[in-house]
Amino acid sequence: VSRRSILSTCTNSAARAATLTLLTTISPIPSFAVTTDTTSALGGAAQSTARVQSYPSISSLEPLYEFKLSIDAIVTGVSDPSNWPFIQKRLQNFFGGFIINEKNYFTGVGISYMNEMVYDAGELPNYVLLDKETRFEALENTMNNLESLKSVLGENINGGNGGNGNVSVSADIVNDVQDLAKSSQRSLQVFFDMIPSEDVKAVEELFVNVKKADANGDGKLSEDEMNYLSPMEREIWKRRVDKF
Repeated sequence: VSRRSILSTCTNSAARAATLTLLTTISPIPSFAVTTDTTSALGGAAQSTARVQSYPSISSLEPLYEFKLSIDAIVTGVSDPSNWPFIQKRLQNFFGGFIINEKNYFTGVGISYMNEMVYDAGELPNYVLLDKETRFEALENTMNNLESLKSVLGENINGGNGGNGNVSVSADIVNDVQDLAKSSQRSLQVFFDMIPSEDVKAVEELFVNVKKADANGDGKLSEDEMNYLSPMEREIWKRRVDKF
């Protein structure tokens, strides 16, 4: 059973064709030409604008959690310009491939998660629409900021297009790059802030336990490795792998 199918080549469907190349050996990163996110102007966590009766299983949330970790890694990595060629190349891969790419894969995962949500039967349709729009906008802003980051990195790497050239830039450009990365992080956090905290905690624990179970680090869980998970975690992980 694949531990993280988005880290390896998937060929069973168009959705699985995208592989997550961001979540590898990237260090910290910051931001730049920023798309405004939907974080509360009062500084509080974003909350659902509609009454939600039930949220999807964390098996539907897990790929987005891995995506969140990828962006956290980028935010860490961009603080050192020597990482920029590697990060820019990863972002090129993320947005490459026309329709079948990682950007569309994760957008699709997010939309699928939203479509599986069940709202209170008595909720006003306008509130439901606003809630869905807020969640989608958070995903869209995340992708827009990442794409801007890719462009800015490409413009400031010697050799162009994320080559292996050295990077020599001003402090202002470093700040811009860091701001763009952090804006991507904040935008995705808006999406996660609208998810019950217990679900976020559960998906984090699942990720940690799956990583521990993957004893040989090959990105897949054998039947023996699956036994390290609890019965509930095994069932959730199987559903996650089957779905994505």
